[in-house]
Amino acid sequence: MADLVIDYELLYQAATQLGTLESEFSTLSSLPKELFDEYGTGVVGSALALFCMGWKEPLKNAADQMKQLQSTFKGVAQAFFEADAAQTAAINAGVATSAARNYPAEFAAYQVAIAEWNAFQPLSTSTAQTSNGSENPQVPKPTPPPKPVNPYTGPTGAVTTYTTGGVDPVSPTLGELITSESTTYSSGGLSYSEQTTFGADKGWVNGSPVQDTTTTITHSDGSTDTITTDLNTDGSATATDVSSTGTTTTSTRANWDASWVSKTTDTGGTSGTGNGDSGSSHSDGGGNGSESGSGSGSGASNTNEH
Repeated sequence: MADLVIDYELLYQAATQLGTLESEFSTLSSLPKELFDEYGTGVVGSALALFCMGWKEPLKNAADQMKQLQSTFKGVAQAFFEADAAQTAAINAGVATSAARNYPAEFAAYQVAIAEWNAFQPLSTSTAQTSNGSENPQVPKPTPPPKPVNPYTGPTGAVTTYTTGGVDPVSPTLGELITSESTTYSSGGLSYSEQTTFGADKGWVNGSPVQDTTTTITHSDGSTDTITTDLNTDGSATATDVSSTGTTTTSTRANWDASWVSKTTDTGGTSGTGNGDSGSSHSDGGGNGSESGSGSGSGASNTNEH
């Protein structure tokens, strides 16, 4: 089966251009009066006014159709961008925050490795050495792990900035406790951003911290979702997604392996223009226990697969 590939940047550009054309066509309805004011009611003014009046209705119909097509193109572009952006932001945030958490353990492992390498009394500071003058296989000199980068810019251009609260006292690796994270991603005139705050570390499960989270997502259409997730070490959780489009979705889960059960209610909100079910979720690349999900009606997303 062939992959479905949508160039949402091109679609969005087309929608923008259609909007410009629609605006230009719509202004023609006022031209007859303006032409009489500028050219008078003589031969030139009358001829131009008659031309505009003759084409007024066809051009109006064309403008209406352009407006409908623009809305369709824009909606499809935003929907596909949202799906792409949600995954891009989750991966980028995961890479950035996991680097901060894992660096102390990685550097400690490097220190052990370099101490063992130095114990062989290398002949030089080159990248290889022998032991006690005998002909042993060359051993590469260990290199230190890269330091975490903050802000971190991923290969897609997404940018993640995070804050830490010092050493996580619960972490078995003595890594940093992530207290907040913000990621933005833009492409072809469309933008997506999310900001997350993390609670205290409740314990580690499968190599990841379990933390409550509050995430605010700003979608490409300007609407927002604010998701509050209460997560326990046994995997039970409750997530509440309040959308600016006027809905509240509450989702619950019994344990790590259980499915989410969601209920959506209309709260009568008036702000925002609506967005698709993007299903965004955080992951730190190592099965992070901390969670946040987005998308109107989607509830929370399981980011720790146990």
